[in-house]
Amino acid sequence: MDEDQRAELRYELGDRIDRLWDLLGLSEYGRPGFAHAEGRLLVVGVDGRLSCLDFDRGVKIGEWVTDDESELLYRLVCDALRRPEWTVERRAAALYALDPAWAERWCAELAERPHAVPKLPPEEPFVLRPPKLRARRSTIAARAKAAERAARTERPPVRLPAAFVSSTRSVDSCGACRVRRRTPREFPRFRLLDR
Repeated sequence: MDEDQRAELRYELGDRIDRLWDLLGLSEYGRPGFAHAEGRLLVVGVDGRLSCLDFDRGVKIGEWVTDDESELLYRLVCDALRRPEWTVERRAAALYALDPAWAERWCAELAERPHAVPKLPPEEPFVLRPPKLRARRSTIAARAKAAERAARTERPPVRLPAAFVSSTRSVDSCGACRVRRRTPREFPRFRLLDR
């Protein structure tokens, strides 16, 4: 898996995680991400495997690896719903609202331990919050990817119609004809966690 595919997978997973957190109304404090090392750090490996690293005060305390995106999302959501305000019935209703298969799997895992298993479908349904409107990718990431593409492929020169060339205005004064190229040095240089 090359770097572009890994970056695309990170963007897609980040968007899906943000959407799930918005739907459930979870705080951003415990949201896992690809860029910070406090709490949960997600890593997309060179082989395409997804790793979740748990940190406490900068010290790694746990790690698990999976190949399946759905498995990753399921485990992240189940762990996020372990807070005291989420009762067993409320967790089951939230998982059922997101995906009934997730709720059934969670109840089956719960039945293996000495716990009361909630009834599915839940008597009191969980109401998902409307997701926030947001851009598909962050503007910094989109600009960085565009700059990388521009650096790899050279564009052919723009040929202007004769009407533009023969006019009294110069081509440089036309705002539409100017091409601004962004250099990669305008973007953050810290990418240590992706390696």
